[in-house]
Amino acid sequence: MGRTLFTRILVVGLIAALPACSAITAQREAEQQKQQAVVKRMDTAHVFVTTGEIDKTSKPYTVLGELKYTEPFSADAIDAAKMKDRLKQMANQKYPDQVDAVISAKSDVNDQGTQVTVSAQAIKFESSVDREAMHHMTEGAVASPK
Repeated sequence: MGRTLFTRILVVGLIAALPACSAITAQREAEQQKQQAVVKRMDTAHVFVTTGEIDKTSKPYTVLGELKYTEPFSADAIDAAKMKDRLKQMANQKYPDQVDAVISAKSDVNDQGTQVTVSAQAIKFESSVDREAMHHMTEGAVASPK
């Protein structure tokens, strides 16, 4: 009889502990997702877009490659802020952990006025101390429930 009572108490205790374990796991996963979202926002904020060039003698850089997209002509397609955001997203997707800026950004409308083509160059500065620091700021951090 004492053994059965002990077994029942043990089973009830284990059943009660399971939701606590899953709550801690869920909290850790939420924290990791939040951290990834912060890093993504910092990546996007870090990259700047310009229609001009950058003087290589004052700020040496390497061209990573061309960014280009075409879409149907619309008010959104010619919106400068939306073009800038899309170029930033493309640069971060194509050159993650490398891109520092997007230069020579331009848009052209085809002769029929039906399509807009946006193009630019993604670059990486030879000395990117800020970007390196930003990408390694959470190394060694331990996620723990509060």
